[in-house]
Amino acid sequence: MADVIYRKLGGIDVSVFALGAANFGGIGSSRKLLGQGESEAEAHALLDRAVALGINLIDTAGTYADGASEAIIGAWLASRGAAMRDRVLISSKVGLRGGLGRKHVFAEVDRSLARLRVDTLDFYLAHVPDPATPWDDVLDTFQSLVRAGKVRRFGLSNVTASDLLRCAAPRSGGPVGFGWVQNRFNLLEQDDAQNGVLEACANLGLQYTPYSPLAGGLLSGRYSIAGDIPEGTRIGQRRDLYSKAWTPENAARVEQLKATAAAHSLSPSGLATWWLAHCPFVTSILVGARSPDQLEQLVTEASGLPANDDLWRSLAAPSIQE
Repeated sequence: MADVIYRKLGGIDVSVFALGAANFGGIGSSRKLLGQGESEAEAHALLDRAVALGINLIDTAGTYADGASEAIIGAWLASRGAAMRDRVLISSKVGLRGGLGRKHVFAEVDRSLARLRVDTLDFYLAHVPDPATPWDDVLDTFQSLVRAGKVRRFGLSNVTASDLLRCAAPRSGGPVGFGWVQNRFNLLEQDDAQNGVLEACANLGLQYTPYSPLAGGLLSGRYSIAGDIPEGTRIGQRRDLYSKAWTPENAARVEQLKATAAAHSLSPSGLATWWLAHCPFVTSILVGARSPDQLEQLVTEASGLPANDDLWRSLAAPSIQE
């Protein structure tokens, strides 16, 4: 059984691994892929196993499967009794469709609360920046959500360093401002280390909760990056997101990961997730799985290997080691 670590996110204890629910009822926010993710029964089994493993944070969004992801989580919470709500933290997002205008955000948070069957969201994120809405206005809207009792803490997702520097939220500090950044980051995709996002987070006191720790499955070692992206796979369904990482250079990095993982009796997925969990700037990682057993193996492996600076540095890019 995994020995999951807990860290503070906005002053709240969260597990270092959070269960990502982007594929509950569909594949992410794509309307073309509705119904191609985990079914309600499969998702409920994943949620049960996550809680048994010590995971207490569940991440979703109002646009995942057109709201079905939230509804599936809400049905699970309702079926497990009031005590379960006290054991888990729910994080959702707004703004991928419709922007971050005040009226839209308030309407969307109410829809999310209804689908999730909860009175308050523990965490709420601006899913993407909205060029039509100034950051000061976005901050004021999210602060109003807190005052209204609809949200406890709020953060930012898919943002650039420029967004962070222009955003009034970090200057507010504490729970009244945007408290963390949730961007894509893994062994193959480390743009935030070069583009100033991690530096801005450090300077502004923002925490970091990366998603896509396996680069859409590339770091699982199941694919030959030397060939074409395979049709019918999760990565093939979202090639728009991951084709950039499908390079000869990354193929070599995956082979290195596979060899290193084998030397430590781990799967490539487990080692890649372990590496990310030990990045000094990471608070919690969004992990996904297609089955409870797959989730348990991933969390157990990533939790079971002790800290090892030499191993971590052998996998890290030079920009991360600075």
